[in-house]
Amino acid sequence: MKRHFLVSFFVGFASLAMSQYAVLGQAFPPTKPPKDIKPVKVSEEEYKIGKLSFNPKTKELWFPCRVNQNEVVLEFAICDEFRGKLHESLLSTKVTPFEIQIALRLLRWEPSARQIYRKFDETGKPIGVLKDDGKGRMEILVKYKGKDGKSLTEPIGNWVHNANTKKVVGSGSWTYTGSKVIDGYFLAAEDGAIAAIYRFEGSLCNTFNPGSDDDELWFPITEKVPPLDTEVTVIFRPLPDVKVPAERRFGGESEKEPLKEKI
Repeated sequence: MKRHFLVSFFVGFASLAMSQYAVLGQAFPPTKPPKDIKPVKVSEEEYKIGKLSFNPKTKELWFPCRVNQNEVVLEFAICDEFRGKLHESLLSTKVTPFEIQIALRLLRWEPSARQIYRKFDETGKPIGVLKDDGKGRMEILVKYKGKDGKSLTEPIGNWVHNANTKKVVGSGSWTYTGSKVIDGYFLAAEDGAIAAIYRFEGSLCNTFNPGSDDDELWFPITEKVPPLDTEVTVIFRPLPDVKVPAERRFGGESEKEPLKEKI
């Protein structure tokens, strides 16, 4: 069952990418999924896709990363090592967004339709609020060895703060938004975008903290982040859906109108 789902998922990505390329005559073809992707069973609690592992019981996945930046302004918490966003990412990994997306789909993670960008009027003033469906909530943890050699695990959000307010990204701040396919391009693969601190529709995951729409605010906490090239393990952990206030919920306002009509 899982193997059939995986093959369909892979073929769907590849077919969409190639068909769009042929029709639109793009100068560069979309990034292709790695060849021969298929999960390998290690045990009842671990399957592997390349260097990535996942647990079908807990629905967690984990993969190796290294510390890529520990001083400069950040737009991403995690990017792959093969694309252009690497210079502004806290961590880097050889695991691709394709591999992560396939694992998340196999684990039946449901991406949120949460709005990524604000709308603005002609004067540049924000209009309305970002709508949210309450889905896709997740935690990103980082496991590493401390200076004393002991294993430590903590939210990756504890390593990044807002330079103005000094508030950390913190725990439970992440949403699996799933990226997008536009004109045959799977945006996460094109940019290597796995977890964005500065909100980006192409990223697999995003934060929605105050200031996450500003690309000049977010910096590593130098005393917290291990030295460059330190090897760490990143863990994606699903969290329960949340209840969204009516004014920010998709359909929250429109739901009231049909009720009045019935009355």
